[in-house]
Amino acid sequence: MIPQKKYFYIVVSLLVFLPSVLLYSQNSDTVYFVSFDEIAKIIDGDTFKFKNIEKSNRLLCLDTEETFKGKNAYEKTAEIADSWLDFYYQSKIEKGTEHPIKLDSPFGYETALWTTEFFKDVKRVRIEIDDTLRTVDIYGRELVYVFAEKDGKFINYNLECVRQGYSPYFNKYGNSNRFHKEFTEAQEYARKNKLGIWNPAAKCYPDYDERIKWWNKRALQIENYKKKYADNNKFVNLLNDDAKIKLSGCIGQKVTVFGSVSEVFSFRFPYLLRITLSKGESLDLFINEDDAGIFNEIDLEKLESNFFYCSGILEKNSNNYKIILRKLNQISIQ
Repeated sequence: MIPQKKYFYIVVSLLVFLPSVLLYSQNSDTVYFVSFDEIAKIIDGDTFKFKNIEKSNRLLCLDTEETFKGKNAYEKTAEIADSWLDFYYQSKIEKGTEHPIKLDSPFGYETALWTTEFFKDVKRVRIEIDDTLRTVDIYGRELVYVFAEKDGKFINYNLECVRQGYSPYFNKYGNSNRFHKEFTEAQEYARKNKLGIWNPAAKCYPDYDERIKWWNKRALQIENYKKKYADNNKFVNLLNDDAKIKLSGCIGQKVTVFGSVSEVFSFRFPYLLRITLSKGESLDLFINEDDAGIFNEIDLEKLESNFFYCSGILEKNSNNYKIILRKLNQISIQ
């Protein structure tokens, strides 16, 4: 069983590490500044709602564990705590995957408590973005850093969350443009000191090394794209905010897109590999019945796990975009 109240330990942790936290105070360039605000609700360790921003916000470079919500969150957490690893691996079997999964965990509950304590006396936060290319995710959430005002100084909560071991450095969608070095150092600090998820006794996801290896591979793919094709107007990075604008200007032309498959529909022809752009909008890769052999040769697991390139004539299909796949070499992974 897990203790119902961890606040004593959380407070001690904050007092011990507050001096090091202050090292993360930032004098931020105004180009990244969004607003000053107040936190209206902490959903979990990496998702907040703010008083004056309508949308939910996803905190950059964090991937804290999921937690049960509601009045019975503690009871639900306690039910899985004693046999946590068995519960985790059984859940993977039920999902039919060998890859790491996300689910409510005892450590996710602990993280939510720590985050709540961290912001308990914070009256004002400074909200910033990482760059101007990607500011929202496919769910419409704003992607932000949150700087908490403590004793007149602003502390980068995202960095401190990694430094205390409540999250790994989450670079699945690319390295931090502003704080890559700091996040790398923060994660190494947490590892060396066996904090949070790096503590062998923590009831957290047991496969962080596997997750980080996978995320680093994806981050490298993004870096390679930037170096080779960022300035090429015939290439479109579907992660970026301007993807739909660029696509709209390429209708009827050959284009190469960079993204990853989010859904596969193969119950009838044409088969469809969907790359989600935003809620209700996508770029769909069509495979007609005459080209069904292509589908059998495609490694769907790789297309869902990694970023890939797809070249073809871009068409508009109702509210979505589409490319018809006629040859396997239209798709490549670099």
